[in-house]
Amino acid sequence: MFKKLPIIPASFFAMTLGFAETGNAWRNATAALNAPGIVGEIFQVLAVLSFFVWGGLFLNKWISQTAAAREEFRDPIQASFIALIPESIILISLALHPYNHPVALAAFWLGSATNLLYGAYRLSRMWVENRTPEQTTPNLFLIYAASVLVNAIAAGVFGYILYGWVLFGIGAISWLVLDSVIKQQLVTGMLPAKTRNFMGIYMAPPVVALVAYQVLSGNQASIPVIYILLGYSLFITVTVIMSFRWLREQPFAPGYWAYTFGISTLAQGLLILAETEKHPTIQFLAVGTLALATALLGFVLLATLQALASNTYFPPRPASAPAAEPGPAG
Repeated sequence: MFKKLPIIPASFFAMTLGFAETGNAWRNATAALNAPGIVGEIFQVLAVLSFFVWGGLFLNKWISQTAAAREEFRDPIQASFIALIPESIILISLALHPYNHPVALAAFWLGSATNLLYGAYRLSRMWVENRTPEQTTPNLFLIYAASVLVNAIAAGVFGYILYGWVLFGIGAISWLVLDSVIKQQLVTGMLPAKTRNFMGIYMAPPVVALVAYQVLSGNQASIPVIYILLGYSLFITVTVIMSFRWLREQPFAPGYWAYTFGISTLAQGLLILAETEKHPTIQFLAVGTLALATALLGFVLLATLQALASNTYFPPRPASAPAAEPGPAG
């Protein structure tokens, strides 16, 4: 029976990230703008549900299609998306935080530890395995930058401020080092149409750094540093928006969920700032970005439901190995 279930790649966990971060943004909107609190909690419920659905299917992949699972783990591009799993666990811990602190804390430490261990393992493999320039894509940010910075945010929320700064150092330095390498490849090698949703990942490090810095710094945050991170975040976001026609050359695919994470995290960063910064421009940007993030998530969710209804959302199942020919009679 389980062999008939869909075989999903780890990249499907991007849906969990999109729901969770949109929920976090709406939670901040409740504090900054008195927005209805129920909206953020609905998104958090959807994040938890999607995590368990994709988690069950991904576990079944390792049970019923072990060869395909191992191939994904060894693939220099697809293996990066496995980092979404510990990142999802960390975001689920934040979703549960207001309701069950012990369970949320246990989930945080599970996600935090596996996030770091997987990052260290992947970096060690990069040092010893041959890679082609085409394998240097924005998905590398998932392992070493974006997920670790999300880890830092959660550490700050749970009160582990110094540990959070350690994580912030890992994620931010990795982002700065990798950005020049990835940008060089984007300029000289471009991205084929089927992988252009990776640009949703390219948005992630600066916006997550913006949120992480404010969460960890609290009342001691440096306004110039906040605006430096905000400026680059807005610059990259506008650049991605201006590339819309180029990005749309890729038909809708589950990878489109990557865009929802970046824009909702930018909204969260602006809303955190809007709690103390009452400048009309910040307030306008916070409200506008939240509206854009919610609309984008609605569009991607609708497209997802349409793809599910037409049986085009899941990738084809791996071909079964041919049965062995009977040997000659002895």
